[in-house]
Amino acid sequence: MTGRTVSRTRRLLPVAGIAAVLLLTGCASASTQVIATPSVGAGQTDGPIAGNGLWLLGGTAAADEIVDAVRAAGTVQYSGTFTELTAGAPEAEPMPGRVLTVEFEGGRAGSSAVVTAGDQRAQVAMVDGRTYTTGNDAYAAATGLADTARGWVCSIGTTAVRDEWAPLLEPGALIAALLGTGESVAVVPPADADTVVEVIIGSAEAPVGILTVARDGAPLPVAFTAGDTSGDGTFSFSAWGEPVDVAAPADPVVACEG
Repeated sequence: MTGRTVSRTRRLLPVAGIAAVLLLTGCASASTQVIATPSVGAGQTDGPIAGNGLWLLGGTAAADEIVDAVRAAGTVQYSGTFTELTAGAPEAEPMPGRVLTVEFEGGRAGSSAVVTAGDQRAQVAMVDGRTYTTGNDAYAAATGLADTARGWVCSIGTTAVRDEWAPLLEPGALIAALLGTGESVAVVPPADADTVVEVIIGSAEAPVGILTVARDGAPLPVAFTAGDTSGDGTFSFSAWGEPVDVAAPADPVVACEG
């Protein structure tokens, strides 16, 4: 990061949307090789591109390039936090409220995640086409899933839980949500010594979000920071494309039939 601050006066739809999802549910290593991204063709610069050339693309094209790279990578580990802000006195600064968090590892073939919202905590494992969920007493009470407080509850399929907590449990969908439509995305040309590239969401003068991605190779996300009057959000990403071993929990209290 270059120290650029994120405006707190503009509405941040991606982070606020993620917070709303949680509420509704209750709850690169640098390379010396010069590699251009697939969408950056030859002839757009006077010399070799020092990196993947993401900054040569327009907003929507750059956003698409990042999302495509995420989906091609397959697996990732990431963690995110959103701290809600509550309104105080008319002329007082908003005060920090409930903290929402997510920790995720894996990909479409198998993944595990932990989500918290205030005093509620839920764990999800998706493996072999089945979803296993468990949570604390607060989560079980808020969702009406009493058995989750006793242990893992199995259900067939993964689509329902992905849709319920979208986009948190799908890396490609999460990055697409953070980037928005791409129309307000701009890529900052990196300095010679930079190993990451800044992708600005909003305007350079008052960004609502800054996504940093790898400069070399595929433009895979490293970190995301954003904030507005509803709260502050951060994500960090690592281990793109590395194998993740997700095993089905032993002895679920409610087993899947069949």
